[in-house]
Amino acid sequence: MKLFIKYTITISLILILFSGCEDFKVGDQFLEKRVSTDATLAKVYSKKVYAEEVLAEVYRSLPSGLMTPLKFAWMLLEGVTDLNSNSKPGLTFDYGLQTSSTGPANMPYTIFDDKGNRGAISGIRNAYLFIENVDKVPDMTQSEKDIRKAEAKVIIAYHSSDMFRFFGGMPWINHSYNPTDNFKTQRCTAAAYVDSIVGLLDKAAAVLPWSVAAADDGRITKATAMALKVRVLLFAASPLFNDAAPYLAGEAADKKYVWYGNYDKARWQRALDAGMDFINQQSQNGIYQLVKTGNPRADFQAAYFNRGNNEILISSRWFVTHTDNYFANGQFEQGVAASTLNLVDMFPMADGTDFSWDNPDHAANPFFKNGIPVRDTRLYETVVINDDQYAGRKAQCYVGGIDYIKFARFDGFLCRKFRQDMVTNMGKYFEYPLIRLPEVYLSIAEALNELDRGAEAYTYINMVRQRSGMPGLKTGMDKVTLRNAILRENVLEYAYEEHRFHDLNRWKRSDIYATTAHLSGLQINKVGTSYTYQKIATVDPRLTYENFSPRLYLQPIPIAEVQKNYGMVQNPGW
Repeated sequence: MKLFIKYTITISLILILFSGCEDFKVGDQFLEKRVSTDATLAKVYSKKVYAEEVLAEVYRSLPSGLMTPLKFAWMLLEGVTDLNSNSKPGLTFDYGLQTSSTGPANMPYTIFDDKGNRGAISGIRNAYLFIENVDKVPDMTQSEKDIRKAEAKVIIAYHSSDMFRFFGGMPWINHSYNPTDNFKTQRCTAAAYVDSIVGLLDKAAAVLPWSVAAADDGRITKATAMALKVRVLLFAASPLFNDAAPYLAGEAADKKYVWYGNYDKARWQRALDAGMDFINQQSQNGIYQLVKTGNPRADFQAAYFNRGNNEILISSRWFVTHTDNYFANGQFEQGVAASTLNLVDMFPMADGTDFSWDNPDHAANPFFKNGIPVRDTRLYETVVINDDQYAGRKAQCYVGGIDYIKFARFDGFLCRKFRQDMVTNMGKYFEYPLIRLPEVYLSIAEALNELDRGAEAYTYINMVRQRSGMPGLKTGMDKVTLRNAILRENVLEYAYEEHRFHDLNRWKRSDIYATTAHLSGLQINKVGTSYTYQKIATVDPRLTYENFSPRLYLQPIPIAEVQKNYGMVQNPGW
């Protein structure tokens, strides 16, 4: 398949790339140095230490949700949703999936354009190269080889699941392709692709240990494989794929590449079963748990930020430590990471009631009252809030304040998650969580609700809420109301962790996409020692979403791949 042969390069060339990656480590003692650039295939697999370094580069292909040159041209995926506006002056953001000029000829996904050997395609190929060659290593036990191969299989499954979420069923790759191979192939049906991913995960889970020693923190485990299985099956059970009709007609829909061809409640049961299998293993083996010391804000920060916290089940570790450059700080402060009032208003009051600007007390004290935070603690860790502690002082997001001039002039807010205050996080170990334990709990809750067992869902939702100091949800919601509450909980827990985009697509939420044409911000004025608040329109109005098309639920396959005529059918509407 030409998509994959594009990345058929020699081991020597792969290892040349290694030499520029001195900063990567998975665990504290995992893969301290790189193989020399003149290494041959025989030499690479002549010693355990060299083989481990090859696997480290396979790990390195796992994506990061923070801004990098390879991530939508320094943009954030949240910027395509209602959570963030890309308000940088002069920014057309043709790369960001939302403008009328965006199409199959100019999609910059790292899945297909993996510069620096970090995308899904090269990640899959290099994983198979490792799997196919590691048995040659003389100083590894068979058990070590089997575990390392299982780790590589989970990375293949992770990349494949990403492609499924963006594109639907894709050609299934089961080995590293060579120039002499036959590349005439077809996309898999959605059903076959999901089953292939799940099958790979099941095989890996049967070999992998449930957990690893602290020195190997960051390695893939059985828990990783089982949690990723939950994600894949939940996505597959959602209406984008599991419905009485396709989201759009077309050849890809007719061939069932982009949906199952019908609705089947059993798909929700399959997702639930995967979630409960994880819970059963957790109860037997322990180890993984929510970070919960009794300090809700600090616990939430530690949950997404700290290595070795027993809550992160798989993570990307592109770098060793946090630096200003990795956050593209100038880009952040020029409006690329402008959190919207749409996002901020989703966070409830600390007592669990919904926030409302129509409530006089809420409107007068939307964030603090007598110096005490009044909202869900996760808000203050997700977004820079006026008067909150920031960089050793209080944030000044009001008109004329230091932070207003720097970034708050766009929407009144700035993404704080991961970036924090650009002081306390600098020099700390880098980690971007790809799956955290709360995702398993909230996925179980969602599946229960869709199976008309909503009364059982509250237990799993409230486990996540209580960690942040929030009371449990009010029980007795109908199915649709509880579904929306779960999707909202995903935002509160996972804003800037790339969940919202996929949630909106898998639930075909055209209603929310339509509202993103009218994103809001907040202008704050300081009057004496008090503040006044005025809702404003953002600089980024998303005008093209006023004519929203369901084609955006799945993204276009690059036209260059379709034109190679090896069997790649374009997604509907593109």
